Amino acid sequence: MQKNPAENFTTIEIDPVTGEHYLTIPEWICDEKGWYEGVDVNIEVENDCIIIRDLEESWNTQYRGLDEA
Repeated sequence: MQKNPAENFTTIEIDPVTGEHYLTIPEWICDEKGWYEGVDVNIEVENDCIIIRDLEESWNTQYRGLDEA
């Protein structure tokens, strides 16, 4: 985790053309996760948290062990 807490915050913004809400994932998080432009992610809401996983990690977590049965 980034040691500087000031860099752990981001702002929800609205795209002026599409009207869609978006936020910027800090570069240090993408670097730590090995994410780059074009990586597909899964976004889930759990209680008061937003969880972002790359699709491969999400698939492995959700279906782990099902093919072993």
